[in-house]
Amino acid sequence: DWPFDDGAPPPNQIVDDWLNLLRSKFREEPGCCVAVHCVAGLGRAPVLVALALIECGMKYEDAVQYIRQKRRGAFNSKQLLYLEKYRPKMRLRFKDANGHCCVQ
Repeated sequence: DWPFDDGAPPPNQIVDDWLNLLRSKFREEPGCCVAVHCVAGLGRAPVLVALALIECGMKYEDAVQYIRQKRRGAFNSKQLLYLEKYRPKMRLRFKDANGHCCVQ
């Protein structure tokens, strides 16, 4: 559990923990599935998914649009501003990546 305030962007420690979890999981089991959820599925979970997509190389605008195709109403203005200003460190880029990602 990584709780953070509803409607707010995640604290840096949660972002680091989330990306470290994904990095280790994807290295152990390429192509695996990771589920993330929050109460309504409109803010906290979509922000974490967007961060993962951005860290994989997707532009923030494309990540937001992609997630909103799957989850209408995702993100509030504070979260969108956070994602716009977020600068990836490419922590989820792998040399042998096949470019596949699935968001359901």
